[in-house]
Amino acid sequence: MNIEQLYDFFFWCMIINCVIYMITVSYAFFMKDFFCRLMFRLFETDRAEALNMLQRYIASYKLLITVFNFTPWLALFIMTRFMNV
Repeated sequence: MNIEQLYDFFFWCMIINCVIYMITVSYAFFMKDFFCRLMFRLFETDRAEALNMLQRYIASYKLLITVFNFTPWLALFIMTRFMNV
């Protein structure tokens, strides 16, 4: 696997994960009540705790996208565009 293939791989991983992230955020925005009822049935949590769990999940997913997709893609972008590797 050469650098260009790795560059494309991380780019498409980032795109796919960002789409999943946007779907999750839109789901969380438009279906808060459904999520809170579901969390109450599964874990018997109140609304504030369920929304806090959802917020932590979204923040963690964004951090994982940044660390495992965007950062390697950016490093490969810099290597291929500016260092002529």
